[in-house]
Amino acid sequence: MLTKEVIGDATLYLGDCMEVLPTLGKVDAVITDPPFDEKTHKGADRTFSDIDFAPLVSAGDLASKLIAISDGWVICFCAFEQLADYRSGAGASWIRAGIWDKVSNMPQMTGDRPAQGGEALAIMHRPGRKIWNGGGKAAIWRHLVERGEKQHPTQKPLTLMVELLELFSQPKALILDPFMGGGSTGVAAIQIGRKFIGIEREPKYFDIACRRIEQAYKQRPLFEAEPQR
Repeated sequence: MLTKEVIGDATLYLGDCMEVLPTLGKVDAVITDPPFDEKTHKGADRTFSDIDFAPLVSAGDLASKLIAISDGWVICFCAFEQLADYRSGAGASWIRAGIWDKVSNMPQMTGDRPAQGGEALAIMHRPGRKIWNGGGKAAIWRHLVERGEKQHPTQKPLTLMVELLELFSQPKALILDPFMGGGSTGVAAIQIGRKFIGIEREPKYFDIACRRIEQAYKQRPLFEAEPQR
C-alpha cells in the first residue's frame, strides 16, 4: 500500500518507484543514487556499507524512464562498470560521465588490486537547451565520504548533494529522487530552496528520510514559516 507524506515543499512516497513514477507529472531535474549492479553490492565492505537491498536490474531501462519524466538534468550515481548501460539507455540524451572522488576512501584490504577511489555519475539531458551553473567546471566532485552521521549504507555527504543541486538546478526547481534512501537529496534541496519529491520502498529508510527532512525545515531561518505535516 502506497504511503504519502507532505512536509513543506517535500512530498515523500513509501513505495516502489516504478509504480509511483507513472503517477507523477514532469519535474525540473532528477538527482538520485540508485542501487548499483550485483557485483558491486557483493563486493561492498560490510564494515561501512552493509547493503541490505537488491541491486539494480537494468540501468538502461531506468535511464530512459527518468529522462522521460525530467525537463532538465538526470544525474545518477553508479559504479563505473554501469556507465555503458546508462549510456545505452539514454541514447541521444547521454551527455557524459562524471566522477565523485572520495578523497580518502578505504584502501583495498586484500592488497592484491587497486582500491576503488570513487563513484561514477551518469549525466543525462534530453536534446535541446541546457542550463548548467558550473561554467567551465569539469565533471569531478571531491568530497569526503559520509562516516559520522551515516544512517543509510550508501548515504552521500550532504556537501556533495548541495553542490550538485546548485549546479544542475535553479532556485524553486522541483527535484525528484526516486531512490531516496535516508533523504540526503531532500535535505539538500530544502537547505537551498528547492522543492522535492522522494520515493523510497524500504519503510525503515523512509522513516529516517521523513525525520531528517522535518529537522531540515526546523533549521531553516526563523522568518520562514514552519511546515505543517
